Amino acid sequence: MNLDDLAHAQNAVTSIAVGVSPDEWQLPTPCDGWDVAAVLRHLMVGERAFTISLGGTPYDLAAIDADAQTVDLEDLPRAYEIGARQLRDALDAADPDATYPTGIGPMPPTHIAELRTIEALVHGWDLARGADLPLSVDPAVAERAIAHSRALLERLPEDRSPFAAPQPVADDAPALDRLVALLGRAR
Repeated sequence: MNLDDLAHAQNAVTSIAVGVSPDEWQLPTPCDGWDVAAVLRHLMVGERAFTISLGGTPYDLAAIDADAQTVDLEDLPRAYEIGARQLRDALDAADPDATYPTGIGPMPPTHIAELRTIEALVHGWDLARGADLPLSVDPAVAERAIAHSRALLERLPEDRSPFAAPQPVADDAPALDRLVALLGRAR
């Protein structure tokens, strides 16, 4: 399995996180009600939940979230980076023909990697906006995430909704802008 896009997206998040100064963790983000720290903790929780799932063990989302809340602000970037690497290792070791439980139903490892790439890109954008830092993403990675997002949206159960309703964006906007607009972010 090729995990290059996921690694690229996670590295972009890590780059943002290490640039956050102590007084910026409480700044608001485009995620309603979430500050910069909450968005990064949310990403950490997702990485950990999927890592556990890929290991064949049911996960307790509330317990994972409680653990994430205990990470000191100055340790958040490193904790995220470690969790991101553990997820890539778990994906690499997973049976490519198996499916694993997720919050939106069973998925093969390839689809989990795509989902986590989308999460990292969109929430990386949220982090960058909240902390007013630049987010560097390869446009080809964002283009593939757009295609995966469209496919994922078609597979979602009716009772689940990603992010928010699509927002208007120019057809010639940068790929990352089109991705975040597809998933409910207004530029």
